[in-house]
Amino acid sequence: MLPFVVAQKLDQGVTNPIVARLTLQNFELLKNCTIPKETAENIQAIYLNELTPKLLRCSQIHEKLRTDVEAKAASYKPPGKGATSVVLPQVMQLEEECRNYLYEAKNFLRDLLKIFNLLFGTSFEDGSEWTIAKKPRPSVIAYAEANFQRQRDHIRYLKQLPACTEPFVKMRNAVEHPGGYNGDLVIRNFRFEPDGSLAAPDWRRDRGGQTEYGPVSVVEDMRIGVHNLLTLAEDVLIMWAVDHAAMPGLMEVSVIPEDKRDPACPVKYKMNLRPGLLAQLGTSAQ
Repeated sequence: MLPFVVAQKLDQGVTNPIVARLTLQNFELLKNCTIPKETAENIQAIYLNELTPKLLRCSQIHEKLRTDVEAKAASYKPPGKGATSVVLPQVMQLEEECRNYLYEAKNFLRDLLKIFNLLFGTSFEDGSEWTIAKKPRPSVIAYAEANFQRQRDHIRYLKQLPACTEPFVKMRNAVEHPGGYNGDLVIRNFRFEPDGSLAAPDWRRDRGGQTEYGPVSVVEDMRIGVHNLLTLAEDVLIMWAVDHAAMPGLMEVSVIPEDKRDPACPVKYKMNLRPGLLAQLGTSAQ
């Protein structure tokens, strides 16, 4: 039944790692955990209907721009000796696609908070709250520091968020409120450097006459962003699942090495009985 539902809801199948890891992988994890049925169904719906389409859109924007940038760079012909003009390649709709990517990324982070709220009983709302407190609430990082004392790895993981996700939130805020608290987003298309070399598109965020983020390659930053958002979306569930296995002490979450994943459905995590447990039980029964 699940593959049929995924096929109806999305324009990508489970051969796409984003679809596999945000839907089937997480649905299987929930089945192996102690959780009310209604809560599990709400979480599944958010992953399927809200998070997966948004991250697929980010991935599609990245792939489109990557293909276009590579093609434009490959077709560029430096001016010959004595040339009086040169054609500067340009990526069409670069600014629009950059803004669309940031819109989807920020909304993805907002919707992922719904998962966090359902799992941990919190009430976060805005995508910026992963790293920035919004009174009367602390940030997610501060919440973790206060409540995840038994799982110090969770705290260390979430402390990476300012570098991994915050830039996209602040850049999107700069788009929505140019010249405001987060400054301005500056997007540069192909251009010539002072030495005459061709430079690929990049972006940065300026505030008060100073650059606070970047400049970095648009294409590479988007690639890293998709990876980080996917990782965060599955690891939020993993952080909860390790303490809520249906059979505590008997089951564990394991990582499937990338080169061992099934191309037809390349999930990363699974929850199974601990290795050797069945053999131990058999020995005990003799």
